[in-house]
Amino acid sequence: MGVIRLNRSLLVGKGSSRVCYRHPDDEGKCVKVEWRSDRGVTDEELRRYRRLQKRGISWDNLARYHGDVETDQGLGAVFDMPLDADGSVSRTLHYYLVSGAEHECDVAEMAESLIELKKYLLKHAILVRELKPENMVCSRGDAGNCTFILIDGVSNNQFLPVACYVKRLGRSVILRKWNTFVRDLSDLYPASPLAAALLRYLR
Repeated sequence: MGVIRLNRSLLVGKGSSRVCYRHPDDEGKCVKVEWRSDRGVTDEELRRYRRLQKRGISWDNLARYHGDVETDQGLGAVFDMPLDADGSVSRTLHYYLVSGAEHECDVAEMAESLIELKKYLLKHAILVRELKPENMVCSRGDAGNCTFILIDGVSNNQFLPVACYVKRLGRSVILRKWNTFVRDLSDLYPASPLAAALLRYLR
């Protein structure tokens, strides 16, 4: 495979350290490229993904990592691109919280899917830097069902890495991050009707 060429027509979004593009040769995948020179966070995250691959986890609630490719903007990491049933790119929870599109959502379904994401992280001992609405997308099926998929933030930012290897400590870290996520729904989205509705299920 040669160098993959990326352009603005493929742009999906820009985060704090990476830009995400749709893969030009595979609509079901995306390519994430660093826009900052410091690759520390990305390298750590990709190490975690490789360990998850070796463990043979399911990828039901986490965008699967497919390795690296050369692009015209530097080295890129290839991941699954979560899509809705109509083929459009799945929207983040942040989008639904701030866009006023809560009428599009079945709140009970979304809340149940968020709880399933929590169970998934605990089951597979997947540590994250932080759980943020910007880092999870709601993949919507044609029957109104939805699945929350984590698309960023897999890492261990604890001072000591022991939580990666001791299940009890890892579980404690995940639950603490989850509780922070729930609190932030209230603190960061005080005017969002969807946030208020979700909290009735999640608290």
